[in-house]
Amino acid sequence: MQAVTIDATTILRRKAAVVGADVADDAILLDIDSGYFFQLNRTAAKIWAFVEEPQALGALTEHMAASYKVDAETCRSDVTEFVADLIERGVLEIAA
Repeated sequence: MQAVTIDATTILRRKAAVVGADVADDAILLDIDSGYFFQLNRTAAKIWAFVEEPQALGALTEHMAASYKVDAETCRSDVTEFVADLIERGVLEIAA
């Protein structure tokens, strides 16, 4: 599988076939197409909630940096890596 290339201007959206449910501070996702379940911790669930409507990766990283009071570069790196993983797993998509 080829690595996903994304930057701050990349618009992210949830894959239509993925449904989610909040469980305490976490979230459980089900990809209806593949049948795979994903469990997201509190931080990942916050990312999932933020992209309920299509969002730019830059807006997401700014939101997360402010929410968790971490430096912007660390946040950008961590969020970009996580989002790329969700794209590769088919949970998020890059909006055209």
